[in-house]
Amino acid sequence: MNIDNLDVGKRIEDKRKCRGYTREKLSELADISVQFLADIERGRKSMTVATLRRIAAALDVTTDYIVNGTEQFSENEHINTVLAALSPYHKEQAEKLVVLFAETLKHK
Repeated sequence: MNIDNLDVGKRIEDKRKCRGYTREKLSELADISVQFLADIERGRKSMTVATLRRIAAALDVTTDYIVNGTEQFSENEHINTVLAALSPYHKEQAEKLVVLFAETLKHK
């Protein structure tokens, strides 16, 4: 068992549950067996790039998220486009504003 496989499996399992999918449902969507998905989620097996892409598509996440935990929210594509056009300094300032805004909302 490899620590990277455990991390990958945990991210897949977390997203699957977040989406409300059973293993059977995700297996069907990704065109893999339920047992293979269980082995991936438990970190016992790794997968091909083709399988990784199918799982990512079924979960509506990037392959980068599954492999590295890096998430770019596709539902915020407009925001990502705006941020991409900013200088590094202004991106940092925008991030601070968003964090402050989110913290303010949590306290209401």
